[in-house]
Amino acid sequence: MQIGKVLLQQRTQHHWSQAELAAKLNISRQSISKWEQDVSLPSFANVVVISNLFKISLDDLIKGDDELMDKLMKNQKMSKVSKIVLWAFGIAIVSYGILMFAGVGVQSVQAWIQVPAFIAFVGLLFTINWRQFNRSLSKSTVILGVVLLALLIVPEIYGFVHGFCGWDGSMNKGFG
Repeated sequence: MQIGKVLLQQRTQHHWSQAELAAKLNISRQSISKWEQDVSLPSFANVVVISNLFKISLDDLIKGDDELMDKLMKNQKMSKVSKIVLWAFGIAIVSYGILMFAGVGVQSVQAWIQVPAFIAFVGLLFTINWRQFNRSLSKSTVILGVVLLALLIVPEIYGFVHGFCGWDGSMNKGFG
């Protein structure tokens, strides 16, 4: 079955108009119309969102649609997240080699890198499309994100309290 027919079938089963489905996918109604008429094909990202929206497997959604399968196979590019991770590791490894060769100590690197890391993090926060980002997060991703963020923040809080209060961590000494 062609993806357009599956899309039309699922949309009508949910009693949604093309405009309602388009709003849920943040695309134009015309795109839905073109997909249902097999004039054009959705991107892989849209196929995944449609699969999640209708709670059907990707296999059920695209099975038998040879044209879409060919398109998806040809469009297998490295994702932006993969590029970020690979470039970050590459730059980190090269930087490590240069700093080790130059004899720069770990404490110097840690002190020096905090400001550029903070600036890059703030810049990243301002360049993210938050509407699209929030739409792509599953419940398990949110839970793992909360756990990861908490684990990253605990040492910072620990360091702040110890640095600010002069507390050595023993329970009998307190904050005073």
